[in-house]
Amino acid sequence: MTPLDWTIVLGLNLFVFGYAALCARKTNTDVDWFLGGRNLPFWLVGVSMFATSVDGGEYVAINGATYQDGLIMITGTVFGVGIGGVVAAFLVVPRMYQAGVFTNAEYLELRFGPAIRIISVLVQIQYRTAAAATIAIALHLVLTEVAHLNTIYAWLLIVGLTLAATLYAAWGGLKTIAIADLLLGSVMISATLLLWFTIWNEVGGWSGTTASLTEQLGEAEASRLLHVGRQNTSDSPAVVIVMGWCLIATGYFVVNHTQTMKMFGVASLWDLKMSVVAGTGLIMFSGYFSSTMGVFGRVLLPDLERADRVFPQLVDQYLASGVKGLVVAGMVASAISTFEGIGAALSALFTRDIYARLIVKNAADRHYLLVSRTATFGCVLLSFAWVPFFLSAPTIVDGFVRVTSVFVTPLMTVYLVGVLTQVHRRSALIGLLLGTSYGMLAWQGAEWLPVWFTEKFTAYLWSTGITATGMLMGSWVLKEVPETVTRSTDDQGWLARSQRALSEMKSSPWEKEGVPWFARPEYWAVLTISAAAILLFGVFW
Repeated sequence: MTPLDWTIVLGLNLFVFGYAALCARKTNTDVDWFLGGRNLPFWLVGVSMFATSVDGGEYVAINGATYQDGLIMITGTVFGVGIGGVVAAFLVVPRMYQAGVFTNAEYLELRFGPAIRIISVLVQIQYRTAAAATIAIALHLVLTEVAHLNTIYAWLLIVGLTLAATLYAAWGGLKTIAIADLLLGSVMISATLLLWFTIWNEVGGWSGTTASLTEQLGEAEASRLLHVGRQNTSDSPAVVIVMGWCLIATGYFVVNHTQTMKMFGVASLWDLKMSVVAGTGLIMFSGYFSSTMGVFGRVLLPDLERADRVFPQLVDQYLASGVKGLVVAGMVASAISTFEGIGAALSALFTRDIYARLIVKNAADRHYLLVSRTATFGCVLLSFAWVPFFLSAPTIVDGFVRVTSVFVTPLMTVYLVGVLTQVHRRSALIGLLLGTSYGMLAWQGAEWLPVWFTEKFTAYLWSTGITATGMLMGSWVLKEVPETVTRSTDDQGWLARSQRALSEMKSSPWEKEGVPWFARPEYWAVLTISAAAILLFGVFW
């Protein structure tokens, strides 16, 4: 990269750091830190959800997976995201929001008892630190192959950027993160579009891509890469893979407090639903570009030893000076956005659901703010422990998919069954035990168990079904069905005090006259999912 490129990378991101630091000075209370004062507009939360979701791992990992397996990845990045977002926004998270909780784990105590609350925190720490590790690896690939940094210097730069982003996230909390994400998201979108249209012109559009892949690989292999319904890289049919990705995305929006924390920061239920519709729409838009660029790379760079290298190689070989700097700046921005979001969310879980719930129950607000800010750094640094595991996987996506099916899917099922049914409070432990036992068996026993029982996408269906069946059967055996939600925390402790400080929940900004038809979230949700379904089943199937 040239001095101009480095100037763009450093200038854009230093501007975001500076502005975020100014905003962080306004955070003084626990409600401000954890929920952004609970008055954030839906569009700001939607952009923040997008910026946190579309990270450097997506640019590198999804392009790598598409390079290897074809457009089957679009089932997750476009269609699955739409389904998962709607399930979270219209079925699960509103119940949590109405319960007046600060974290998604806190809701599980109200519904199933304290043990499930603690388990949820531990699962989320495992889940989101693993996600952060994929981002670090992706950024390392870009810095070594585009910026041509020495491996050690690249890792030092990544750690430095991570700590800088974590500093203002730890200081300012949710509102500061959301404002910074608005700036970072703008850089990310600009960089993605510039790169995509540059590569699109290089390959000659879809017609050029189809012709080139057919000539290189033959008609059958080209069709496999470009049409979801004709893929054959998995031992499961395409329909099962679509269902698997929908479960992955639903788990992402329900179990992942990085996103539910943002949803809790809005002023009304209408804002909550509209923020998810806006956020998933942006994620799906970006997912289309990140998924399709991998097959373009298969045309231009057909002989890569590792598929995950396709994105940095496209940037390095096909972008001019200045434009290259903007794309790398977008990669850095996306990594920063996700690291800050993950760090703050995991810190909130640790502080409220473990530290204040079990260790120090009744200290002053400033004590818990200090704990939250300190824990933010610890959670982010913990993510680097996952790096060796993902480096040993065939692709980053393959490694991540394997990890998430073990614990995240059973926990997602507990949320769904808990919200949609009247199962017994103790049934959650039964379901989790069965679901995670299956997950470990499928992960470790894939070589000697039947493929139809362990294949990585089939595993999501088995995990969901086994967990739900365990909960329903356990509830039937236990007979009595207690009250659905009961608050059990100490009325005199800090947790209870902070809940009483929450602003009154509204149904919508139009309390008296009702929501106008053109602003109804369900209409926009149907429109968004319909567009994704047409793209998946009508264009790429």
